[in-house]
Amino acid sequence: MSAAQLSPAITIDEYYELRLYQMIPTRMPEFHDLMGVQVPAIFARNGIPRPLGFWESHAGPLAPLYAYILPWTNLDERMQAWKRFYADPEWIEKLGANYAGQQRVDRSNIFILRPSPVWAQFKDTKASGPIEGVHELRFHDVLNQDPNKAHEALAQHDLPFLIARGARVLGVFATWFGTRVNQAVTILAWPDATTMQQAYREHQSDDAIIATREAERRAHGRPLLRGTDVHIMRPISYGVPQANLAPRP
Repeated sequence: MSAAQLSPAITIDEYYELRLYQMIPTRMPEFHDLMGVQVPAIFARNGIPRPLGFWESHAGPLAPLYAYILPWTNLDERMQAWKRFYADPEWIEKLGANYAGQQRVDRSNIFILRPSPVWAQFKDTKASGPIEGVHELRFHDVLNQDPNKAHEALAQHDLPFLIARGARVLGVFATWFGTRVNQAVTILAWPDATTMQQAYREHQSDDAIIATREAERRAHGRPLLRGTDVHIMRPISYGVPQANLAPRP
C-alpha cells in the first residue's frame, strides 16, 4: 500500500485556527509591527488566509495575550501553507531581527475549531462592518459524553440571556484538536466593560439560570457548562473583526 493510500488528504468544509500567544510584556509593540506590517505579505505569498481578527488582552490567564483567528477549508492545505511559511527566507530573516536575541513569546497555544451546531442561529444576517468594543473569548468545559448538549444549553439559555443585556455573538465553536479538546468556545463583543460585568453579575444570580444548572446537575451529575477560562480582549486597529467573523475587506 502506498504512502498516499495510508495518509489520504483530509478535506472538511469549514474550520478555524485560533492562535494565542502569551507575550513577554515589553515585546508586545515589536510583535504588533511584525504581525501588522511585515507578516501579511508573507502570509499571502505562502497561502495562509487573511486573519479574520486580531486581538490584544491584558485580562485573563494568559495576559498579556496576542490572539488571531484564521479560516480554513482543508487540513492538508493548512499544513502545506505553514510549512512554506516557516521555510520562507523573508520570514526567517524578519523573525531573527524581531527576536533580537531576546525571548518574545512566553507560551503559545493553537486550537483547531469547528463551528458549533448552534452558531448559525446567532448570526446577524443584516449586520456588517467592523465590531469594536470589548471582546470576550471564553472556553467552556462541557459534558464529555454528549458535548452537543452543552452547545444546546448555550443556545437556549446563556447566549440569549447575554444578548438581551448587550452582547453580540461573533462566533461559537467546538474545539477539534489542540492543547484542549472537547470544549465550547465563544467570542462575544460588548459595547464596554461595564455592560459586560453587569450582564455576568445578573447571569450568576438569575433564578432561571441557576435552576437550569441545577437541573443539569440532577440529570448528568454536573452542569453542562463549567470551568471556563475567560480572556477580555480589545480588537487591534489593523485587524478589527467583522460581524459574524466575516472576511475582512
